[in-house]
Amino acid sequence: MTRNGVAAGRTTWTDKEFRASVRPHMRNLARTMQQLCRHLLPDETARHAGKRLTQAKAADRVHCCESTLSRYLSGQSMPEVATVESLHEEACRDTGGEHHVGVTLKEVLRLHKEAEAERSRRGDKELAAEVDALTERLRAAESEQAALQQEVAELRSAVGELKASRAGLQARLTAQRSASPLPVPRRKGDRQRMRKDVAAVRNLTMQAGKLEADGREGAALTLLRRSTEVLNPLETGAVLLALRQQQHDKLADNLIHVYGRDQGDQDVLHVALTLHEQGSLEDAGAILQAALE
Repeated sequence: MTRNGVAAGRTTWTDKEFRASVRPHMRNLARTMQQLCRHLLPDETARHAGKRLTQAKAADRVHCCESTLSRYLSGQSMPEVATVESLHEEACRDTGGEHHVGVTLKEVLRLHKEAEAERSRRGDKELAAEVDALTERLRAAESEQAALQQEVAELRSAVGELKASRAGLQARLTAQRSASPLPVPRRKGDRQRMRKDVAAVRNLTMQAGKLEADGREGAALTLLRRSTEVLNPLETGAVLLALRQQQHDKLADNLIHVYGRDQGDQDVLHVALTLHEQGSLEDAGAILQAALE
C-alpha cells in the first residue's frame, strides 16, 4: 500500500462495508456507485505525479461533500437522482464511453428507483417499534422530571427549616452578646457550647448525609451550598464539624472547597478560626487554601 490509502491498481476508499441494517436494493445501488467511482480518474497533474483520485476529489465532481459520498457508497444514505446521473456521466467521460463502465444509465436509474421504493416501504412492525421506543423515552423523561421536582421540593423544605433554625440561633446569640458585653476567649470547656450549636444544624447534616447515602451526592452538596446563604460562619463551622463526626468526609471536603472558593475572605477567616479553636486544624488550613486557589 502506498501513501494516501491507495493500493496498487485501484483506490481503496470505494470498498465500503455494509451494515446489517442496509437493505438489499440499497446495497445493489451502493455497489454500483462504488463500481462507477473506480472508473473515475484524477486530473492530469495528479496522474503524472503517480497519485490516484481521492474520495474528496470524487465528491467534488458529483457536487457533494466527502462524508455524504461515503454514506452513499456504504448504503447509509439515499442519493439524489441528479447525483447518480452525474456520477455515471463522469465515469463514462473518464473511461471513454458507457460500454467501458459496465452499466448503463438506465440500469443505474432502475436500481435507484428500486432502492427508493424499498426505503418507502417501511413495515408496520418497524414503525410500531419506533413508536414504542419514543414512548419509552417520553416516560423516562417524565419520570426524571418528577424526580427533579421532588428533589427541588425537598431542598426548598430543607432551606425553610434551616432558616427557622438560624432565626433561633441568631436570637440566642443576640441574647448571649447582650449578657456578655466583653468577648471572652474560648477555652476547652466551650466545646460543650459548640455541641449545642451543632445540635441546631444537625437536621441539615442528617438530610445531607441521607442524600449522600441514597447516591445523590450532587443534591447533598447543593443543599449544603445553599445553607451558606442562611448560615453565619460560626454555624458553617458547626456543620463542617458535624459532617466529620458523622463520617461524611467527602461532603465535608467538597463544602470546604466550595465555601473557600465562593465566600468572602472575612467569612472564610471566621470559619477557619472556628475550626481551629475546635481542634480541626487540617480543615482550617484546607479552607484557607481553597480561598487562595
